[in-house]
Amino acid sequence: MTTIPTIRLSSPADLIAVVPYLLGFHPEASLVATVLDTENRTVGGTVRFDLPSDQADTPRLARHLTGILTRNMARQVMLIGYGTGAQVTPVIDAVTDALKAAGIEIVDALRAEEGRYWSYTCTEAGCCPPEGVPYEPTASAAVATAVFAGFVARPDRAALADTLAPVEGPDRDRVNAATRAACARVRTLTDADHDWYHEGADRIAAALERAQAEQELDADDVAWLGIRLTAIFVRDAAMTFIGRYDQETHVRLWGQIARRVPPEFAAAPLSLLAFTAFGYGDGSLARVAIERALSIDPGYRLAHLISMALDHGLPPSITSEVNCADMAGEIEAQARRYPQGARPTLPEGW
Repeated sequence: MTTIPTIRLSSPADLIAVVPYLLGFHPEASLVATVLDTENRTVGGTVRFDLPSDQADTPRLARHLTGILTRNMARQVMLIGYGTGAQVTPVIDAVTDALKAAGIEIVDALRAEEGRYWSYTCTEAGCCPPEGVPYEPTASAAVATAVFAGFVARPDRAALADTLAPVEGPDRDRVNAATRAACARVRTLTDADHDWYHEGADRIAAALERAQAEQELDADDVAWLGIRLTAIFVRDAAMTFIGRYDQETHVRLWGQIARRVPPEFAAAPLSLLAFTAFGYGDGSLARVAIERALSIDPGYRLAHLISMALDHGLPPSITSEVNCADMAGEIEAQARRYPQGARPTLPEGW
């Protein structure tokens, strides 16, 4: 579930207009459920599902959504189906029944298509005519609030995923060459030669400082950081910096590393990006990062754990229950006890 800054609504059109900014992309053939605080007229968390291609899957979607909203203690929600009536109506009907049975109030249920919306709860022709209500997204104050807060609505989900696509061209060649050279160097070193854990942690701290200053890393820095993150203890050390640097800095760094390292090295920075995004409530970014991480390494454990949290709709607040900074001492002690866990594990062929 994605959480967001305070955005106030004055009409259903406001919510429809702002949803793409909450998700990071314009949804198509989707069901979106947004938690509302109707007393303060504000938006809470948002969750999105693809509309089922097989209507036999609709009851399962309804149960899954209800479970997510229940775990997040939602009391009032608004539903928006994006698509044709034939696609949306059976889903809205099933979800409505499931949410009512769970005691969750549906403030409104809407269908949006081609610049118009229809309400499933309003039968007044004066405000909800049969031909639908036109809306203009750019005229919404809610959108202005989201844009001011730094939210971006990409054309579709694929465009969001493309923000994490591997970099090509001369930079790819430079980083690949630097990675080859660094891997060769790693193979010549013994654990006695290097304090792998502290050197890795120091490189992470230096990279975060550069990211905070909005500076790009050079090819050698990217290569060495990508290599060091293949060590579990070094990757875990990166998590201890959450809270010491803001979300934007972490997202900027791990996104840059994930795109620039050779794909075989990308699972760790993608998982760090997903963990950061999930903790700060950006479920859409976390999801696309995890999908790419698992496409690279289907068995990557941290990626699976984050994927499970997303699948079960666990609230981002669960990450605040783990003080990552306090874990530093424990991880360091583990690295001293088991030094091989801090040594890079080079992918096959490197």
